[in-house]
Amino acid sequence: MTMSTYDLQNKYPSVARSICLCLTLALCGLLPGCAMFGERTSNFAALKPPWSKKSVTDDPSIEDVRGPMQRVMQTALWNKKKDSTFFEPAVGAAEYKQANEKFKAKEYKAAEKEFKAIVKKYKNDPIKEDAQFMVAECQYEQKYYSWAQDSYDKLLIDFPSTRHLDQTTKRLFSIARYWLQEPSIVKGNDIQQVNLEDPGSETPEIPSDGKQRKSRWALLPNFFDRSRPVFDTENRALEALKSIWLHDPTGPLADDSLMLTASYYLKKGRYMDADRTFSLLREEYPKSPHLEDAFKLGTHVKLMSYQGPQYDATVLTDAGDLKATTMRLFPKAEQARLKEELKKIEHAKAKRDWETVQYWMRRSKPKSAAIYCNLLIENHPTSPFANQARELLSELGEENTNHLWANYATPKKMVQQQPEPKRSFMPGLPGFGKADPAPAKTRPTPPAKQELEPPARLKLDGFGDPIRKIPLEEESEPARIKL
Repeated sequence: MTMSTYDLQNKYPSVARSICLCLTLALCGLLPGCAMFGERTSNFAALKPPWSKKSVTDDPSIEDVRGPMQRVMQTALWNKKKDSTFFEPAVGAAEYKQANEKFKAKEYKAAEKEFKAIVKKYKNDPIKEDAQFMVAECQYEQKYYSWAQDSYDKLLIDFPSTRHLDQTTKRLFSIARYWLQEPSIVKGNDIQQVNLEDPGSETPEIPSDGKQRKSRWALLPNFFDRSRPVFDTENRALEALKSIWLHDPTGPLADDSLMLTASYYLKKGRYMDADRTFSLLREEYPKSPHLEDAFKLGTHVKLMSYQGPQYDATVLTDAGDLKATTMRLFPKAEQARLKEELKKIEHAKAKRDWETVQYWMRRSKPKSAAIYCNLLIENHPTSPFANQARELLSELGEENTNHLWANYATPKKMVQQQPEPKRSFMPGLPGFGKADPAPAKTRPTPPAKQELEPPARLKLDGFGDPIRKIPLEEESEPARIKL
């Protein structure tokens, strides 16, 4: 005899409450095991339970961090001390040697158990660092990759400058690639141009590398494959890549892990995350072989995150600046394609400015629309929207454009005769004030030539000839002169 739902809810209420409580507790127990609740970039970060495992990147610190040369010297000194007979044997060296022999004999499970005992017994001794690393190595060889990742992360937290850092980053990189099913890095020339006329209408296809990969759901548990975590395999892989460039930023795999992460975000359509990762790669690793692809793909993901002329145009400005920088830094790149994309970006900017003009016209604010018309004409004078802005300025009239710093209105074909402007009154000057305007000046005719009369001659009394000599003082008084 079966029990109906009605009987379960009414006759046995305590049983129903117990079942609901058990289901709730089971759900709460599953949540901490999912890595996506510990990932800060995930949408489920707010649902992370307070008792769940703390992420590696929650509280980053630079305490006890050493540079590459310091780590090399520390490793050399430790190996010399461990192998030499002149030094006192290290604490726990005998037990470590015994466990290491089992590891070489490929008895990984037994070796893992002994290395864990060493870690627990010698918590404050140098042998703990090597034993902790060997625990992770045993788990890696057994293909318990999720456990191995946790052990490697614990090693990086307890010993930030561990002498096993290079090998640890290599292991984490291989684990991440395995969980992502051997992904390929996207190249800058593999992508197509973004359609800015209708943003979001279509997604440019990314060429496939020919490998077939299984689709995995984050919340679908894995009970059979021991090489993968129970939940959210792909985000666990991204966490492993993040540990590489976070704990070993100067290592050989730091830029590779960033590029692999950004390529994953690009393929999944997470353009904002890809943009941040590409920016970090350009800023922190200017000598990386992935630098040119980071510039080209950086502009692509910026344009893909653009949502249309009704939204913010910051991504358009940033993408244009980034493309101009790409043309300067990499002259061997496809210059024709980059120039064509720059033209499309400028056209999209002009279209957005014209949308702003139309917005203010719909709000019945012609003076505000006139200001944005001027800005559109100044910033994009050769775009087709600039001609429309000039025509709109001419239609708005003088009463709506007299506040502009410059009037770019298109002149009308039939210009009416304007009245003569008023003249300022200046007394004493002809042609100013209320007086009639002076007639047009005509060129005066030169006067006729007149014959000049000869000058009168000086005559003396009694003489008809003119004076030819001035008398001296010794001479007698000269005769009087008559004109």
